[in-house]
Amino acid sequence: MKKHLLIVIAICVLFLSACGSLVGTSTPSTSPATHSAAPITTASAQSVCQVLHDRQAQLNQEYQAASVQLATAQAGENLQQTGEAEKTLMRLHQFIPQVQAQQKTC
Repeated sequence: MKKHLLIVIAICVLFLSACGSLVGTSTPSTSPATHSAAPITTASAQSVCQVLHDRQAQLNQEYQAASVQLATAQAGENLQQTGEAEKTLMRLHQFIPQVQAQQKTC
């Protein structure tokens, strides 16, 4: 749980730093600094989008694995594994929409 929280925080920091870079480059297009900063900003935004895309793929895989675990646990009437799988799915239901919302800016 702590690992996932740290990952989410790191993604947020990357996302916010990319947004700050995008906002900071709104100078007139005649400025030479704009031309040199634009590729850095684009690369930064692309890397943030790639991190978000990778995180979304990872969450989807975790969701699929937890769904299989839940079905297996329910079929075997294993209450402990059922509870763990349900907790995992609930946690993923919180994280997935957050990442999807951040991806909309890409």
